[in-house]
Amino acid sequence: MSDTFPLTRELAAAAAPCIDTADRLAVYTEMNLGAQQHAIDDIICAVLREDHPIPAVLLDRLREWLAVSPIDDRGLAQRAARVRTT
Repeated sequence: MSDTFPLTRELAAAAAPCIDTADRLAVYTEMNLGAQQHAIDDIICAVLREDHPIPAVLLDRLREWLAVSPIDDRGLAQRAARVRTT
């Protein structure tokens, strides 16, 4: 597992009330395959679609990871910026 696995797991738990079965299957499959970026992207998309808030501290950790991560962003940072916080 990558070092982002705990962050991804916490994001998935925080978003659990708004993630449907198909999203849940995709997220946990990607997590277990080590594709944390894709899992996080799916989580953020579901959160935005359902307008579900995420704890501010968790979003801060996500933003910190995005700032230093050599990932193919594909707009993930912009989507994360639109997430409501609790």
